[in-house]
Amino acid sequence: MSPSLSRRQVLAGVGAASTAAIAGPASSATARATSTQEASSTEDVESLVDDLVETSLEAHDVPGATVAVVVDGDIALTKGYGVTDRDADTAVDAEQTLFRAGSVSKAVLWTAIMQRVTSGDINPNAPVSTYLDDIQLSTPYDEPITMAHLATHRAGFEASNRGLWIRDPTNLRPLSTHLKTAQPACVRPPGEVGSYSNYGAALAGGVLASVTNTTFTEAIDSQLLTPAGMSSSSFEQPLPDSLASRHATGYPPGDVFADGEFPYVGLRPAGSMSTTAADMARFMQIHLNDGVVDGERVLASETVDSLHEQWATHHDQLPGMAFGLLEKYHGDVRTLWHNGSTIAFHSDLLLVPERGLGLFVSYNGSGGAAARSDVTAGFLDALLPDPETRSLTPDGRPTKADALEGTYRSLRTSKTGHDRLTTTLQARTISVSIDDGALVTESGGRTNRWVETAPLVFEHVSEQRTLAFGESDDGIEHLFVGSNPATAYGRIGVQDKLTTHMAATAASVLVLLSGVVGWPILAAIRRFRGSGNGSVLGRLRQWRTHPALASRIAVGGAVGALFGFLVLAVGHFVSQPFSVLSTPPLTFRVLFALPIVAVIGTAAAGLLNATAWRTRGLSVGRIHETAVVLSLGVLCAVLEYWNLMTPP
Repeated sequence: MSPSLSRRQVLAGVGAASTAAIAGPASSATARATSTQEASSTEDVESLVDDLVETSLEAHDVPGATVAVVVDGDIALTKGYGVTDRDADTAVDAEQTLFRAGSVSKAVLWTAIMQRVTSGDINPNAPVSTYLDDIQLSTPYDEPITMAHLATHRAGFEASNRGLWIRDPTNLRPLSTHLKTAQPACVRPPGEVGSYSNYGAALAGGVLASVTNTTFTEAIDSQLLTPAGMSSSSFEQPLPDSLASRHATGYPPGDVFADGEFPYVGLRPAGSMSTTAADMARFMQIHLNDGVVDGERVLASETVDSLHEQWATHHDQLPGMAFGLLEKYHGDVRTLWHNGSTIAFHSDLLLVPERGLGLFVSYNGSGGAAARSDVTAGFLDALLPDPETRSLTPDGRPTKADALEGTYRSLRTSKTGHDRLTTTLQARTISVSIDDGALVTESGGRTNRWVETAPLVFEHVSEQRTLAFGESDDGIEHLFVGSNPATAYGRIGVQDKLTTHMAATAASVLVLLSGVVGWPILAAIRRFRGSGNGSVLGRLRQWRTHPALASRIAVGGAVGALFGFLVLAVGHFVSQPFSVLSTPPLTFRVLFALPIVAVIGTAAAGLLNATAWRTRGLSVGRIHETAVVLSLGVLCAVLEYWNLMTPP
């Protein structure tokens, strides 16, 4: 489906209305013209959004969407598309149908936090621990964690799924309890570099509850949602019946969440809000209309200004972080944004403060992540000037070219948790090389070329994109990508590459199989030929004189324990992914007795193998036995690296 009007036509309508609004009061004739222009602008915007959203629903097979648009600080559009439920075939109603906002909830959270900063109840540069009496933050660094660090994702927390997704509402605990039990490790100094943190946002919500002496949901309701007239928005879990009955059904892969049911968020402030497009239109008005909605002031002007100013950046030539919102430039126009995803819902919030322009869109299906990106990109392309085209060519080799080459991984990974493997698999990795004077990056099957425009700063050869490198006393340490100011990339060594671990695991498994499978076959052949040397049990009773056989039995037991653990652990994950990652059940934790048995078996096999060398000397079989034991040790080391040898 192609758009029904050109981008320039839309620009003309919106631009006319914007110009008239900036110009101030007009004569009656001019006012009528302005009114006509504004109507035309609204019609053009609706036509544009209709085409974008309807195309995205079809292209990505999503049941429904809800959309709100603000132009010049006024609500230009709230509209539903598709259906809330495929079986009931109920149309989405932008005023009535609730969608899960995911991490767009954080934009609401940080707006409420800034209210308290402006009023003086929260000092953004004071240690957050001063506001939390019953939560002790564990950090090995001298620098304290502040609210400013939390709002810009620079507190130093590792990524973690603990306390995030909860299927059974009986496992929901008060926010303060989840903040205690789900606290991730602080793995880098606060304020150093960014790593997006759900726990950090939840901790900020805990501070809000503490300074208001109430629960988080009560605090944000009374402080922001109610004054803003957002009566169909709530962080409550489960939702009140009056809201749950209006909630869209969620369609993740292979599952359905209907009647207001969905995986709950233990760390509520990070992403538990359900809302309507109409309510989000009012929220955008707060940000785009100097804190005023329907003539009523909800936020002080200075609160809005402080929310929108830049609070942190990885490099002064890159976009940075406002207070909880991410910066991005479309041409020379600064935008603020936040997206959010739950298991079934995908949302996008876009603000263009200097144009009074805002967009909120949310989908209720697994294809919504791609759909929202299509709509946001098309919306910006239509309503903002085109970025300047360019064609850059390198002029010599980049500064410190050899030091730049390597592999960089998103810092949004776990280092100490049992979800280290899953977070690493999800983390984006970028390979950097130098070719003919240009910097070349490879990620996700895409290759891009960049030209150095300042020391360690690179511009894309044809697109408006920037990246930069950060160095320390140890050399080039970080890669900063302009499109993601919340999270940096860290250089990884050979020992941290997935390919290294895959190769080590594959080689170890092959060698182990050669022993675990080959030894019994060899013993059976010898026994069949009549060349066996007594029964296995009898020889084991004299293990001191048959240490090689005892070592082989220990290896077999250790291998059985390890592979049994892996099969059962994967089975748990497949059947209960939310529980295993977020609130590991007792049955999953008990499984970790098997790796402990494997370690004991590996140690015993090693000692027995050493005894065999002393008593029996060199032989081909002895070398093979040693290789098998060493492979077992390598496999245990790999599991230890991924924190899968001890219970979570």
